[in-house]
Amino acid sequence: MAGGGSGVQVVSRRLVKASYPSIEPHVLAVSNLDLFSNAVQGSVICVYPKPAGASDFNAVVATFEAHLPRYLNYFYPMAGRIVVDPSSGVPELHFYNQGAELIVGDAGVELWSLDWGLSEGSIKRIQLPHAQEVALSVQLVSFTCGGFAVVWATNSLIGDGNVGVMLVRMWSELVRTGSISGGGPTHDRSVFGPRDPPTYGPSVAGMFMPWDHENEVNALTAEESFVER
Repeated sequence: MAGGGSGVQVVSRRLVKASYPSIEPHVLAVSNLDLFSNAVQGSVICVYPKPAGASDFNAVVATFEAHLPRYLNYFYPMAGRIVVDPSSGVPELHFYNQGAELIVGDAGVELWSLDWGLSEGSIKRIQLPHAQEVALSVQLVSFTCGGFAVVWATNSLIGDGNVGVMLVRMWSELVRTGSISGGGPTHDRSVFGPRDPPTYGPSVAGMFMPWDHENEVNALTAEESFVER
């Protein structure tokens, strides 16, 4: 791999926009649950061996170029930008179809040469850095053995790990069948708006435990802290 950073050589980098012209520009306010973990970048990385048959990495790139605009119609916030409101200091998602990022990279090594026992020696060497305001960065990285990796890099304000898995699953469904069952996810976050005044029922209170030092489990004495039923 090339020296510095992730070690991946960038072959191309461009923005891909949603293809539906009917999607109106708008601003999505994030919920309190979204703000709980702050704005932290995260990713799902899928690594594949060399495709069988006549397919190669160029075919993989062509598939993403062909289907990603339609895919973003279902995930239109991913084509927006994370912007901090200057008056409140709270981040928002501004969607003007600025475009998701599509990067093609070359690792310059074979898959087996990476140290898969350590994240620093494998997956962290595959992913390329992307701007904090970018909602989605799709990164296609080729290896000299014919294998490749697909990085779905996003932000915790957009969704948690479950959303990352959803991105991969629904992408596969769209490419294989031409559509996404159920019409895709909903992006209406108004259902998570805070109550005014703040109230909650006893059933909700019973779902959670206060997080304080008295209730924390000491990892050194964890066995003594467990209660078997």
